[in-house]
Amino acid sequence: MLSDQIVLISPRTTAFTAVCDLCVELDAIADWSGSTFAGRLDLDLGHGVFLCRRGHAVRVERETELHAGESGSAAA
Repeated sequence: MLSDQIVLISPRTTAFTAVCDLCVELDAIADWSGSTFAGRLDLDLGHGVFLCRRGHAVRVERETELHAGESGSAAA
């Protein structure tokens, strides 16, 4: 069973580049590099589901202003 992929972005981020963990595993096996993908999440949206180049679903969630200072895991 595949686990859900979740990427956190900071409260004011709209464009991002992320890594698909499932593609990282496939890339290691095939000695290939292409596990990143880019996307855009408008400021009025708190989350969205994006597909990487291979079609794996990745949920992108916007951190709240309150929690943004507590965690260093936000991607920009």
